[in-house]
Amino acid sequence: MIVSKSTQDALMEMIKMCFIENRKLDRLVSVLGVKFAMNNSSNLIHHGIAHYFPALSDKIGELCLERYNIPVEYGDTPSGRENYSSVTEIISTLENRIIDFQTAFMGLCKVAFDNNDIHVFTDLQTLLVGYNRIVEQCILLQDKIGIYGEAKISSFDSHIKEHFWILGGD
Repeated sequence: MIVSKSTQDALMEMIKMCFIENRKLDRLVSVLGVKFAMNNSSNLIHHGIAHYFPALSDKIGELCLERYNIPVEYGDTPSGRENYSSVTEIISTLENRIIDFQTAFMGLCKVAFDNNDIHVFTDLQTLLVGYNRIVEQCILLQDKIGIYGEAKISSFDSHIKEHFWILGGD
């Protein structure tokens, strides 16, 4: 077998996690934009972070499974109905989810390495390097919301793109 069963299972789980993150972050940015009128922040996080996950899922599937003639299986995702009481809570939740996913991603790399699936491990490392930029962005957002605070969320929202959005694009 060109990719071990353990690595295949871990890859399928990570692909499922990508879609869970997309769902949870879509809900998070919906609340951010509607309930708190943080349209700039919502738009940037939605397109720059939430949409990153389905694209990452596709890359993992293409590079680590389909390339070796293994079809991707997609797991179920939970509903997205969370509510948030503040922008600070939203940004904190975002950072926690992103860092938890990074931990899971590193665990996936370890599974591939431990199973001697070095060809998969190498591709995963490349994808992890890109993901680390998402982590960096979320840490910065957490730092900035701590400085701005709830009293200045309008300033946070109007300054985000020009002053502390490092991912580029809209």
